[in-house]
Amino acid sequence: MSTRVLLPPGAAASSSHPSWGVRRAARLAFPEPSALAADPVHAARLRRYLTDLLAPYGLRPDPVVTGQSYGEMAEELIRAVVPAGEQVDLLVLAHSVPDLAPGRATACRLGHVCPGRPLSFAVTDQGGAAASAALRLLAAYADSAGLRRALLLVVEQDRLPYDPGVPVALPAASRGVALLFGDPLPGERPLRVDPAATAAAVRPGAGPWWELAGQELAGRVAAR
Repeated sequence: MSTRVLLPPGAAASSSHPSWGVRRAARLAFPEPSALAADPVHAARLRRYLTDLLAPYGLRPDPVVTGQSYGEMAEELIRAVVPAGEQVDLLVLAHSVPDLAPGRATACRLGHVCPGRPLSFAVTDQGGAAASAALRLLAAYADSAGLRRALLLVVEQDRLPYDPGVPVALPAASRGVALLFGDPLPGERPLRVDPAATAAAVRPGAGPWWELAGQELAGRVAAR
């Protein structure tokens, strides 16, 4: 896990949040399949769902369906990045690869388990632009509603439970990044990031956001 501080696109010019930025960040890797993948009941239901979904295209699910539950990944990230006693007003979940639990309203569920019971929604079906779009939406919501704290969760898995039949760019690893936005507390130093940097992060997976979070860690170690 590592930390990073930055400002969302447009936040520097925001009249309601002149110093608003990322107060805390976390990044976690998930090399092992989700515990949900080992649940035989869920696996059977998911295989049946995928069989019906793929049949019109002449495709079939893998014999053994495995992968990541974004709910499980996100809960770990929330625990890692939200300090004890603090509350979140807005939660935005972003991903491009489908979840292992397609029938679950994951963002709504996270809104109940995250401290503060925040307004929550997900940004999907945007390809590699999902996280960048989610960051811009988060900044716009927070600015217009005067929210004090907002949480961006970017989660991706490195596998599909079926062969799509065409070349598909998948992330190199299953990873997640959490960015906790808010007015900085004493001793915290927000780092301004050019909004163009988020456009450069438009590629599959959480990789660009993982790299972004790691840069600040290296800077802090060097400064000590």
